[in-house]
Order: sequence, then structure tokens, then C-alpha cells
Amino acid sequence: MKAVRRRLWLGALSVYDWVLARFGRAPDYAILTLEIAGELAEDGQDGAMLPWLRRAPTDYLSLIGMLRWARDDSRLRAVLIHCGPIDASWARIQGLRRSIQALRAAGKRVWFQLDGGGLPEYYLASAGDRIAVSPSGTLEIVGLATEAMFFLDALQTLGVRAEVVQMGAYKSAAEGFTRRGMSPEHREMMEGLIDDLYGQIVEDVASARGIEPASLRDTIDAGPFLAREARERGLIDALEYADETKQALEKEIDGAESIEEDDYAPRRGREIRKQVLRAPAHHVAVVHINGTIKMEDGPSIVGRGRGAAASVLKKALEEVREREDIEAVVLRVSSPGGSGLASDLIWHELVLTAAKKPLVVSFGDVAASGGYYVALAGRKVFTEPGTVTGSIGVIAGRANLRELYDKLGVRKEIVSRGRHTALYSDYAPLGDGERARILAEAQAFYDDFVGKVAEGRKMAREEVETVAQGRVWTGRQAWSRGLADELGGFEEAFDEAKRAIGVDVAAPVTIERFPRPQSFWRAALGRRFGGQSRLFDPTSLLRAIPFIPGDRVWARLPIDLRIR
Repeated sequence: MKAVRRRLWLGALSVYDWVLARFGRAPDYAILTLEIAGELAEDGQDGAMLPWLRRAPTDYLSLIGMLRWARDDSRLRAVLIHCGPIDASWARIQGLRRSIQALRAAGKRVWFQLDGGGLPEYYLASAGDRIAVSPSGTLEIVGLATEAMFFLDALQTLGVRAEVVQMGAYKSAAEGFTRRGMSPEHREMMEGLIDDLYGQIVEDVASARGIEPASLRDTIDAGPFLAREARERGLIDALEYADETKQALEKEIDGAESIEEDDYAPRRGREIRKQVLRAPAHHVAVVHINGTIKMEDGPSIVGRGRGAAASVLKKALEEVREREDIEAVVLRVSSPGGSGLASDLIWHELVLTAAKKPLVVSFGDVAASGGYYVALAGRKVFTEPGTVTGSIGVIAGRANLRELYDKLGVRKEIVSRGRHTALYSDYAPLGDGERARILAEAQAFYDDFVGKVAEGRKMAREEVETVAQGRVWTGRQAWSRGLADELGGFEEAFDEAKRAIGVDVAAPVTIERFPRPQSFWRAALGRRFGGQSRLFDPTSLLRAIPFIPGDRVWARLPIDLRIR
């Protein structure tokens, strides 16, 4: 029956394409024009309340797939990319950049046009053959920086006290609530991250633009640049508006016709589907662990988005294991971690899945703490050089709101039985016994974490300790220390999954993504109209403390890291 359905689909697609060609609705093309901008979300779930009022944004993995389609398209001779502001971290940009380089290696010309932009946009564009910037544009290239915020004084003003312990000298997740500045270990970790990532960017751009790395560093120190200044320094090739760049490329390719992304995606997609229908059927699941890890589904208290819920992922992974047509799994992790218990439950489900089907791991922007923990179930781990990786450590504790209640004129009277009932109260201070209990919980989780790393990465515990202690690494640093198997992104992990089931990496296969996106109305009912404000408000301090939700043990990235 399945074979009959496949033949019917193939016939229908073939007839549809014939009709389009016969009546001139599928004109020839040689140039693809597309836009890269915005968040480029990992899981492809758009949170807009009224998504039909505008074109849905292209998610990251779909864009990677389209660039691969273009690479293998014999009709295409060039790709023109208009690059707008990119709200994505360095690992995703590195993955896109490698896809651009693969396009060029396949013989396609790749031109970029920018109205302006910063280092992320320029870094991506440097992978192309030619970069043009609008004449009045500015290149905001000034280097890399990150900021750590410390709320101790503000919390004391509110009457909030974070009572926490940390396992690992570098596990600084609670420092923002317990200190007024970086600890020496925190600063050492951040300096190491910035140094290595900045070095990666300088090396890549210098190689692409034919500039000595030392000279490029000096040039960046002179930024930002007007467009004409950027051209004089050899950072770009032309001063052109978007329409002028398109005309120049069409002239370069002998007056070739161009096709827009919106027209190209469905047309090329039908061709790929026909290839899939003609070939033996192979099915690969892509499982997303994206955002803060927690027990139940719902808006994330820490960070943006809904996060990764253990309850949701358990159901998704059960389906993946039970489905006979799914042959392999690619686990895409882009998470700073979160609940220690939820991380362990997800890890267990992944271990059960890996026992039945090949499970290959791809790290996105961040795979730290609980995000790294869950990935230990995979048979092979790919990390981008710029992925924030590791943070093998744990924090535990809770918030004491006694002084806040007093300031508000609220009093609590507690009636209890049992020595350690204060563990569950936000009003009673922690005694020595409760603090010892929390420390024991944290130590037990940390020891288990180190043991799982040792087993999963085939390392001695002593060797793991040298790279653990809650320290965060770039993907390149983590790979050199044995915390990942290869440098690469989703494409490389996907090809590895194909090899694991005996499929040629060039062969098309069917992809199904898990967990499935929420329906529009369920997502709409679960959030306030218009989404959450990004403006600061006093209650955001309370929402930011990770211990308020109820979990005492957290395996979470030691800092809210954003490097720009």
C-alpha cells in the first residue's frame, strides 16, 4: 500500500510540474536571491499571535536545507544574499557560513549585499565572493564583548536573599545574585571564551579577505566604519544598493534570470520530494532540545521561549522509539540547561532511544550544564567552534524572601513537624542542617554528572575533573579536550546519521521534527497578547532567580551569556 501511495504522489508531482512548465508558470533561472535576517529560530516555531498577517520567518535548519538544495541544483550558477540584522549567536552563524563556503566549493558564485551591519553580519558575508554595502551604510565592527550583571544590591533593597551552594569553582550561575562583581574564576572563564571566539572570527575573516590576522585586528580596533572607509580598508568590495548589486550579478552571469526565495523553495522542494519518492524510503527524526530544561511545558521562567520540557520530550522520544519507519535520530541541542531532575529524565529517555536507533548529536548556540548532560546519550557529538559548551557542574539552593515580606507588611506563621521543613519555605532561613542537606544533594548530582561524562566520553574521572568544575568552553576548546567528537554542525551530524544506517550522504531522506510544534490556538492561549515585554521591570529580578520555581538542584549555564 505504501508503494502505491508513493507512486501516486510521484505521478501527481510530475503532472503538476509539467503543467507549470507548459503554461509558463515555471520560468528558467540561474540566480537565487534570498534574505538572511532575524532570529533564525532553532525549532521553527513562530510565536506570532497572527502569523497569517505576514510571511513566516525561515527557521535555521530550513535555511541550512535550502542552501544545500541550492548547492546541488545544476541550474543555479549564483546566489545573491541580502543580509539584514541577525539575532543569532555565533554557532548558528558559523554553521551558515560553512554552508556558504560549500556553495562556493560547488562552483556557485555567492554575492552579499548589506545595508549596514555589525560583526555577525560581516562575518557571515565574508564567506562570499563579493560584499557590497549601501553607500550610506555603516559597518559597526568594533570587536567582541559580553556583560555580566550583578543584582546583589538590588535584591538586598527588595529584601531578597539567594541561599545557594555551587559545585565547581567556575559554576558562577548564582554569582549575579550573591556578589557585586566577577570572581577570579568567573573572569578567567570569560576571558578564555572571548579570546578563543575572537581568534576564530579573526582567523576566518582574514583568510577569506586575504588580510593578515594582525592587520585585521588593527583594522577592527579602528572601527566602526562608514561604507567608503570599509571599502578603502579592503573590508568590502563595492558601494551599491540592493537593486544595483542584483543588476551587476545578472550582468556578470550573462543576463541570467533570477528566482526569489519564495518561488524557489516550493519548486525545488517538489524536485527533492520526487527524488525521495523514487529512492528507497529512509526516515530520520530530528529531536530539538531548545531553551531552558524544565519538568513541565509552559512559558520559560528563565530565558526566552517555552524551553525544553521533560514531560513533552518523553512522549516525543517514546513515539520515535516505537515508530518502525524512523531509522535514526539527530539530537539538536541548543540549551543552557536548567532543572537537574528534568535533565536526568531526558537523558534517560535518550539512552533508551539510543539503544534502539543510532543517535547523533549536533550542538547549536549553547550546550552547557543540563544541555551538555542530555547529549551524553549520543553515539557521536558535533559542536560548532563557537558553541558555548560544557559547564559540567551544579548549583543548588533557594530564595529567602523573609525581608521582602516584611517590607510589604506580610507575615507568615509556620506550623511544622520534621527537622528540615525549612527547605521548602521561602520565609524561614536555612539552618546548618538544611544547608548540609542541600550541599549533599548538589554533591551527589555533581558526582553523577562527572560519572556520566566519564562513561559517555570514555574518559577517566580524574581527566573529566580537569575540564569540569562548572567551566564553560568554546566548542573548539571543548573538542580539543575530548568533550566532543568533531567540529561541525547540523549538516555534518545529519550526514553521520545517514552513514549510520547505510545511506549515502548525497541521497535524499525524509526528515520529521520532534516535539511537534504547538497548534496556533494552544500557543495563543498560553501567552499574553503581543508577547512578553523585553523592557526591564522590577519583578524580572524575581523571575530571574532560578531557584524560585521549586527545583533546588540546577544544572544550568553559569552566566546568561550574550557575546556581540
